[in-house]
Amino acid sequence: MTYEGYTYAHGHIAYVKGRQPVPVVLVCHNYAGLKQFDIDQACFLAKAGYVGLAIDLYKETPEYTYEDRNPPKGSDKKVVQRHFKEAFKAMQTLLVNPKSWRGLMDAYLEAAQQHPAVCPGLAASIGYCLGGQCCLEQVRAGHKLQAVVSFHGLLQSRPYTKDFSRRLTSDEFRDKIDFAANRYNRECKVLIENGDLDDHVPEIAILEWKKEMDSQGIDWRFHNHARTPHGFALAPGVISNEYVEAADRRSTLSMLSLFREVWPNFPQFAVLTNACGTVLGEQIVSPSKL
Repeated sequence: MTYEGYTYAHGHIAYVKGRQPVPVVLVCHNYAGLKQFDIDQACFLAKAGYVGLAIDLYKETPEYTYEDRNPPKGSDKKVVQRHFKEAFKAMQTLLVNPKSWRGLMDAYLEAAQQHPAVCPGLAASIGYCLGGQCCLEQVRAGHKLQAVVSFHGLLQSRPYTKDFSRRLTSDEFRDKIDFAANRYNRECKVLIENGDLDDHVPEIAILEWKKEMDSQGIDWRFHNHARTPHGFALAPGVISNEYVEAADRRSTLSMLSLFREVWPNFPQFAVLTNACGTVLGEQIVSPSKL
């Protein structure tokens, strides 16, 4: 997809051929950028009864190519250090340009609505870490979604200082960033799947977020998983993951429950495992068989 003169070449759409048009679910990547895990999750969503769209929000550079986004476990220390340095630079580019960031996500959403496998007007968004911020920014921007699900995502989208030593305060953000006006989608249901030991989501951030959502009358749920760190829903092969099987299973089933709630007329199909390989242990019965 081309946006603001740049063509993003790595997005993937996944659907089951022969099915009637169904809702689309955008899959928003973490700090590292779009990678195989995100594509696998889009495929999982397609098997479950939807269209999965793994979106790519990063421009490739000579310093940070698509191949650099998920170094294999055990990679050389310099390779890993370079990965983190360049990935955080790419993420910062989004955070300091919220208007462009929101516009890019909306462009993906609008493009998806034109696909013949997608039922027009029906969409959701899920995301991991940075991807969770993406979902909340879509709600703030008023994008046409019925549901969003954040997996260990941050609740505010303030960028880092230039030396990456800390995040900007809310006052600094208002003073230094050309921020986008909020047009909240108050019809969108918001689900947060959070690890209780996630040091990126302190109690003060949770209280600030709840106040923001409540001030707009948004229907939200916040699930806090006991003794669970940041990165719990990323596959074991993904760099920087802190995979926790129970939390990943419960959060995946919670997501599927929300989709059944907002799209009751679309059957959901049983899938043995999600993109992490986590056995879900849930059997879905199609409404036509009840």
